[in-house]
Amino acid sequence: MLKERKMLLNKNFKEVLIAFFIFIKSRIVLHSFYIIASLALGYHLVDNVSLADLKPIMGTLQNIAAAVFTLAGIWIAYSYPQAIAAYTSPSSVKVIPTDETKRIENLVLIVLTSAFVISSLLLINMLYLLVYKTISDLNSLHILKMLGVSSVFYLSFLQLKAIFIVMITNILFVNELHHKKTEKDANDDL
Repeated sequence: MLKERKMLLNKNFKEVLIAFFIFIKSRIVLHSFYIIASLALGYHLVDNVSLADLKPIMGTLQNIAAAVFTLAGIWIAYSYPQAIAAYTSPSSVKVIPTDETKRIENLVLIVLTSAFVISSLLLINMLYLLVYKTISDLNSLHILKMLGVSSVFYLSFLQLKAIFIVMITNILFVNELHHKKTEKDANDDL
């Protein structure tokens, strides 16, 4: 029995690992673009932007990430029980549509993105406190400042993408509701 559980855990772990690598591979090109664009912006703006200029942007980014995190969490709380019910009792509930699965997947990715943004902002603030104030080498200071500016741009790109996905998900959900209402009205008329 114990051996079977270990084999099952190993199989599940391998499946999760494979899914994780497929997920990462599917996002490499887009994130490479975000990173290159962020580094280019950081390089060109490092001399014209002070770290104090970034504070309002970081505060706004933190607030937006928290709001998106909360909104997506509410969506997951609404959608997840329906999805689980479809898988656990298929005789009493219709099979879950693939668009619902995709919606939940997108919402989980949005939550993870917003959590990453908030965590990264916290780390940037901690590194600023611990490292930036203690460096006396101007060249190292310049590089760190460029990386800080670039990081804020990268996090902004990620959060903007998450916002757009939330907007699109909401529009698709409303369209789906209208479609189901139209179907119900048509069936009631018959």
